[in-house]
Amino acid sequence: MKKLTTIVLSFLFLTFNAAKAEFAVGITGAFHSLDASGTETTRTSGEKNTGSHSEDVMVPELFVETASGSGLEVGISYIPTREMGSKSRSDSNSEGDTGTYKAEAELDNVIQLYADIDLAEIGGNPVYAKIGVQHASITTLESLNSGSTYPNQDVLGYTIGLGAKGDLVGNFYYKADLTYTDFEDYSSMSDGNTGNKVEASLEDVAAKLSIGYKF
Repeated sequence: MKKLTTIVLSFLFLTFNAAKAEFAVGITGAFHSLDASGTETTRTSGEKNTGSHSEDVMVPELFVETASGSGLEVGISYIPTREMGSKSRSDSNSEGDTGTYKAEAELDNVIQLYADIDLAEIGGNPVYAKIGVQHASITTLESLNSGSTYPNQDVLGYTIGLGAKGDLVGNFYYKADLTYTDFEDYSSMSDGNTGNKVEASLEDVAAKLSIGYKF
């Protein structure tokens, strides 16, 4: 995680200096619709338990980006935590696994490196395409009757989107984005004695409204 952060910050530092561009900082209010699906495969019986869950959350986001006005801006954004929700099930069988199983996880320290590429102007305001890559830590918070736990894991997500921006008073400006992110699949064996395996996929659709200030 620290290595990735160093690389990203170094990239932005070089970009700002090479382009001798102005830069901007800002805050984003984002509505995220997360869709997660997964399968747990038991070691002893090979039984597959599948499930899916959708979660809608509002989270704040901080960003720093170039403000060169060249039609190509790059930036970095940061979200401390993005909850993914939870889901429970109750099992009853003769193998000693009777009880409640609760799957819960969150995305921690979400860092995105992105580029906004101007496509056209509508009403004098630029419309742009967004491409980006996100790095996040999936933190597992499950409570399983079997005693199994699953380790945390770092994943990458790939983002595409469309947005519009315009000037406000003074050096302030706004941005409105609609993005889609597909994260790498999570796959791991459980800790403890069960040896179960879980695989999960995660997708995110987000609508964002940002306010920035140019320096």
